[in-house]
This record gives sequence, C-alpha cells and structure tokens, in this order.
Amino acid sequence: MVRFFLTNVFYLILLGILGLWVIQSEKANRLFSMQKNQLNEYKMKENIYSILRSHGVSLSQGIDIAKVTIRQSKALNLPISLILAVMKKESVFTPYALSSQNAMGLMQVHPITWEEYVAKLKLKVSTHAAFDPVTNIIVATHVLKDLFDYYKRTSRSEADLWNSVLSAYYAGKTSLSQTGITDSHLKYIADVNRFKGEYDKIFAN
Repeated sequence: MVRFFLTNVFYLILLGILGLWVIQSEKANRLFSMQKNQLNEYKMKENIYSILRSHGVSLSQGIDIAKVTIRQSKALNLPISLILAVMKKESVFTPYALSSQNAMGLMQVHPITWEEYVAKLKLKVSTHAAFDPVTNIIVATHVLKDLFDYYKRTSRSEADLWNSVLSAYYAGKTSLSQTGITDSHLKYIADVNRFKGEYDKIFAN
C-alpha cells in the first residue's frame, strides 16, 4: 500500500516536472519567435533606409517612412517592394513633390482622391498633410488596396490584376475604363515592376 502511494506520488511529481518543462519550452519558443520577428523587421527597416538614403532622404524621415511602409504592408497585405516602387516612380522619394496635375507628396495623391480618403479613413488632417510622408503613405496604400480589391473581381490573372491596379493608380479608374491600358499605362507599369524587382533583390539578400 505504501509502495503504491509512493509510486503515484513519484509519477505525479514527474508529470509536474514535465508540465513545467513544456510550459517553459513554449515560452522560450514564443520569445525566440518574437526576437526573430523583431530582427527581421530591423533588417527590413535597414534595407528600406538604405534605398531612401541613396535618394537623399534624411535619417529621421527615412526611419518614419520605413516604419509606416512596413506597418501598411502588413495591415493591407501589400508587398513592401511594390509600395517603394510606386514611391520611386511617382516622386523619386521626394515628400514635397507637386505635379503639374497637382498630385501631392511622396506617392502623388490627387487632391480629390486625398479628400475622399481623408474622410473615409477619418483622418483629421488638412490637404497640407499630403506632404507629410507618413500620412501620404497611409492614404496612398489604402488607395492601392481598394484598387486591388476592385479589380480582383474581374481580373483573369495576377499579372492582369496588378496591371489594372497600377494603371488606375496612375491615371484613375475612369480613365482606364474609357481607354483601356494604353502605351503610357504600359510604360508606367514597366517602370514600377522594374523598380519592384530591384527592391525584391535587395530584400532577398
């Protein structure tokens, strides 16, 4: 009887030790995974800033751009390389860029589109905020995501989908529906895809 009791106590202690080991292992795995994600994000920020720095963007502004680009990429499921490629094509990473058509900022958002999305996203900012890189990226990435969702319903392939998204971002949905994809659209698409390919290689390394 005593031996039976002691045997059960031994097994209970053993199970308790095993349970604690499992809990500690899970905590260690979660901590390792968290540290790995933080390291990957740090490397991504470093790569993004290296791209921005080559175009004269300051350290403080570059860090802000890198942070919001990563955040919007995760939130909206848009490739970081694509967001950066659109930035380069639209303004060559110039936050205060203003086009002949009055498109504004880093990702060249048209005033009408700006007002529409500021209201939609409930951003309490003025038109001047279009020249703030962080706010500009937030608005522009939402425009890209909405265009992606809009053309996803009718596109026959991934390439066809992104061609439509980029064409509409470049010239507007109305223009695209009236003319289809023209030579100027194709030039824009080719440039963005070329820049995206360059950035994909940087991130892969």
